[in-house]
Amino acid sequence: MAATRAGNGNSGPGRARWDRGRLKGAWLVLVGTALLAAGLFTVVTGTGLSGPAGLRVETFGRIDCRDTRAEKGQTVRHCFGESPAQQRANEAERERVAREALRAHVDGVPAPAEIGRTRILFADHDGRNDPGTLTATQVFDGGRWFAHSSTVVGYGMIPLLLGAGTAAWGGYRVREAGVRRG
Repeated sequence: MAATRAGNGNSGPGRARWDRGRLKGAWLVLVGTALLAAGLFTVVTGTGLSGPAGLRVETFGRIDCRDTRAEKGQTVRHCFGESPAQQRANEAERERVAREALRAHVDGVPAPAEIGRTRILFADHDGRNDPGTLTATQVFDGGRWFAHSSTVVGYGMIPLLLGAGTAAWGGYRVREAGVRRG
């Protein structure tokens, strides 16, 4: 009996031996869970459910996509928009430049208006007109803004489904390796 215990790798009663099949299954569960979490995060970002999740969500106006090649129902990779705070600041700046332009004969040429705009990624486009407003999520403070769009949701579904399948397959492998041993 002592030879049996020494040969099978168990160091005591009640401890399960992790063979190669169980380790591969556990690794698949871990990788699948990570893929599932990344996909779920991307889907939540693209659908707009990110506000309750604690991410910053903002609605932008004065959208300019600068893409004339967009077809109906297509996603435009880069658009620019103004948040309500940016719209107020930009209006004040335009008014300042307009007032200074009236005084140009006295003080010289006024400085050009500095208009602040935000870059938004993956905006849905109708192919002809830029959208009136876009709602977007900022994933990290100071990071990029991602529009709530079907493209972001579609990209998120790929790792979500792969992760669910991989985790399920890994769970099956762990269970099968345990059943074969027992």
